[in-house]
Amino acid sequence: MTQSGLLPEMLDSGMTVGIGTDAGNNSNLLETNRAMYLIAVLYKDARQDSRTIPAETALEMATIMGAEALGLHNEIGSLEPGKKTDLVMFNTRRPEWQTLFNPVNNLVYNSDGRSVDTVMVDGQIVVEDHNPLFVDDWSLAQKVQYIGEDMLSRTGLSFPTRWPIV
Repeated sequence: MTQSGLLPEMLDSGMTVGIGTDAGNNSNLLETNRAMYLIAVLYKDARQDSRTIPAETALEMATIMGAEALGLHNEIGSLEPGKKTDLVMFNTRRPEWQTLFNPVNNLVYNSDGRSVDTVMVDGQIVVEDHNPLFVDDWSLAQKVQYIGEDMLSRTGLSFPTRWPIV
């Protein structure tokens, strides 16, 4: 996503472009909110044009255009009768949502996963009060830490820091 990136031209030509978070190779953040942010701001800066890829377009790329790119726009991607109900509810009382004059701008430019309150997939609540209902996230985090430490000890790799960590 630089001056030479062609995303704005692809969108202007009517091409369907979706965004996703299946790999961390460009930002190391597997968050749709952060992906929307990057799409919405990087070209503005590189092209020196604040009109390039507005917040609404970034949101559409993460929802209906993403569904269209997958050939699933008749099932998902927007809230319409007959489609699966997938939605994310945000806690708009958090600081990043203030002041709340344009919720789409707040969502794309300011928010991240910390303000997710409730998630519904196909009509079923899977996250409530910021807690996943399908996994013990603390146990999972501990298991991942253990696996990571074990992998480092077996490979001899380390990640030294420039500062002492206590």
